[in-house]
Amino acid sequence: MKNIFRLSTIIIMISSLLVISCDDDVAVKNTNELSADSFFESLAQIEASANAAYAQLQNAGLYQRYGYILPDTFSDESESGGDPNFVTSFNFSLTPSLPQTTQYWNNCYNGIGACNFVLEGEETMRGRLATSNFTESDIEDALGQAHFLRGLYYFFLVKRYGGVPLLLESEATITPEPRSSVDQVYEVIINEFKMASELLFPKGATENGRATRGAALGMLGKVYLHREMYEEAQVAFSQITDYSLLPLEDYTDNFNESGEYNDESMFEVSFNGDATEQDLWSQTGIGVSEVTWHAQEYTAWGNLNPSNKLLAEFEDDDPRLNLAILQNGVPYGPNNDLIWNAGNIRWFKFSQLYDNATIMQNGSTNARVLRYADVVLMQAEVEHKLNNDPGAIDFLNEIRERVEMPLYGTPEMDAAGYPVDTPSGVFDAIVHERMIELCGEQVRFDDLVRWNLDAQEITTNNAGQSRGYNPNVHRLMPIPQLEIDTNDAIGPGDQNPGY
Repeated sequence: MKNIFRLSTIIIMISSLLVISCDDDVAVKNTNELSADSFFESLAQIEASANAAYAQLQNAGLYQRYGYILPDTFSDESESGGDPNFVTSFNFSLTPSLPQTTQYWNNCYNGIGACNFVLEGEETMRGRLATSNFTESDIEDALGQAHFLRGLYYFFLVKRYGGVPLLLESEATITPEPRSSVDQVYEVIINEFKMASELLFPKGATENGRATRGAALGMLGKVYLHREMYEEAQVAFSQITDYSLLPLEDYTDNFNESGEYNDESMFEVSFNGDATEQDLWSQTGIGVSEVTWHAQEYTAWGNLNPSNKLLAEFEDDDPRLNLAILQNGVPYGPNNDLIWNAGNIRWFKFSQLYDNATIMQNGSTNARVLRYADVVLMQAEVEHKLNNDPGAIDFLNEIRERVEMPLYGTPEMDAAGYPVDTPSGVFDAIVHERMIELCGEQVRFDDLVRWNLDAQEITTNNAGQSRGYNPNVHRLMPIPQLEIDTNDAIGPGDQNPGY
């Protein structure tokens, strides 16, 4: 359902600003706090509190804007179109005071605060179980959603900033919190997704847009993969059911509005296109936005375009090329009878142009955070790391079969430069297939970092000019200056190296 995130004012208060520090270690009362004791009296209130935990995903720091801009601009699959919001991160010149740096941080922590509110209401909810209109299953699902989202917000944070403060409960007073280590943060993330996988409903048993058991297992496996815990990742992925790869004729349903919540989709951030002037240009980060700028910025304005390197990576006759990227002469539109002649290449994915002839500023196409194709390719990587290359090839070929391309291990693919008769060949095939299948979906930069290929691959722009990438600095963004200035437990010496 496209409208499950339309929140009332009282619920929006739950996700108000959390990370406010105080001077001289004096405890300051948190005036934003809404007591769980005075809430959770009905199923509607439980659902509303869970909805509020999703709201920050829709705001400017995350999937309204910077949640796709930052990881995509960091990667080697994109080329900046010149807009300052994209050039800064494309050239790795972020500073602690920029909105990109601060809004991403704030939206994540606001979301964590909303999750904490739900989780701290467990005792109240259970105490009212006998006299209210909700069930034990309703409580567990709400708790599962909060655990899932808290794990997701911390995963976003640790990838972009490294170790961050762990705020796992709301407090009547707001006190400074130091940075935890990366290991400590990942320990929390793993626990969150484990809890979520035990509590959440399976796909099809809850409203579209809410987290499911399969989404929690998929994210758990992804985190294990990032932590090089391959056996644990294998187990998590093996428990995923109820998802499948769409056939080629439905492939664009992974990126359009009409195909949202399909059999391949595991978790999406919902947008319905309702917009006010504040939604469009002055989003505060408190509350909810129902629009995303993804289509307008990537396709209409061309603020970020596919790189020449990405274009060269596609094999001849791969149908995914013209389904992901608009080049001159490529047909598009709801009847596939319009021809792209804009003079330069643009992203087709998430453009609205699969369903419409024009692009609206108040974009309503959901952001796909996790889809089953990513899981299949991660399974290939896990099997490769566990020295089961035949199993890895089988997973890779699931993706190839779906798009009706030659399979790995055949003479045709050997001749194309992708033999898989050695471990290095299998790894190269994994790198290639992930770049093609998942391009423009905010995964490439994290893949390169995980493989220690970032310094090798993130080098120059289309014109051959250096992008200035330094893996000792730019794997992480700077801690926001506002956090350093206001949090007595984080000082200038705690800033990430190079900033």
